[in-house]
Amino acid sequence: MKEEILQYLHGKMEIDDISGDLMVTKVSGSLFEPIERTIREIKDYFSRTDYTPLFTQEKGKNVVMFGIFKKSEHNSRYWLNVLLFMATLITTLYVGSGYNGGNPLENLNDIWLGIPFSLSLMAILTCHELGHYFVSKKQGMVTTLPYFIPAPFLFGTFGAVIRMKSIIPSRSSLLKVGMAGPLAGFIVALPIAIIGIMLSTVQSVPEGVEVWRFGNSLLFSFLARILHPQMPVGYDLYLHPMALAGWIGLWITSINLIPIGQLDGGHIAYSVFLGKRRMAYIPIFAVMIILGIFLYKGWIVWALLAFFISRRDPMVQDTITSLTLREKMLALVPLIIFVLTLIPQPFAVE
Repeated sequence: MKEEILQYLHGKMEIDDISGDLMVTKVSGSLFEPIERTIREIKDYFSRTDYTPLFTQEKGKNVVMFGIFKKSEHNSRYWLNVLLFMATLITTLYVGSGYNGGNPLENLNDIWLGIPFSLSLMAILTCHELGHYFVSKKQGMVTTLPYFIPAPFLFGTFGAVIRMKSIIPSRSSLLKVGMAGPLAGFIVALPIAIIGIMLSTVQSVPEGVEVWRFGNSLLFSFLARILHPQMPVGYDLYLHPMALAGWIGLWITSINLIPIGQLDGGHIAYSVFLGKRRMAYIPIFAVMIILGIFLYKGWIVWALLAFFISRRDPMVQDTITSLTLREKMLALVPLIIFVLTLIPQPFAVE
């Protein structure tokens, strides 16, 4: 079969070198123009075989690698997705009740006080993950439903994740999937934040008492100033639970858009710059560590996590076909959202 494939490739590219092992065969040379059409034709040919092709560039040459890669199939354990969703709904209700002055451990009915916070935050997280899910499905990828992560403290959750269980078809697909989650979450978080800020109250800050303050992003600060223009000295905005959920949603969006590793921002950066994105890693790590030293120690933790998830690039089937100009312009949208939602000092005690 390999000999037949190599004979076929001879009709699609000028071959300079053939190498590899028993598992993967590597063919280097120049694909015939137009390259995009040639790659589509090669993909179509391989779809009728047991082999999967990968397209990349090395030292100025086009490379076609092919082998029999294990094809993951989605295991329909929907009960686990539902169970984790319900558990996270309960933990966010519990935490949200506390933000609204309730204590479900003393009075079970207080759990309903957590509804504004819980439903708002769950809507943001769900839309973020479903954005990834539906776009990846549209791109022909095998993807799981969201797995929510419950936590009975802080915000009631550590977020949610989906697993991409197949090779990403192209740089364009990676860009679209990477953008879909943050954009969907942002679109939902923005009106929730606006409504929540409108419901928030301006109150005097007690003197001589430590107060837990949430930091501001450019966007959240702008909304607060527009919706509450009169802020006397010694007063501050006490966030309604919906406003807090919106704040968390926007903050999570900014964290996800950091252009590193397997974060959404990392996927977007890889789709645009491929391996060159690593040139920005040292400056990004340096900024995170500086922020951690002077503003918020949590940035050091994020820097460590970012280091470990930055060591592996996503597996993209076709890295030769570049993005269109329109797609490159679209990639600026999440960058703008990142700048608007970034919070240098998320938490502080004053």
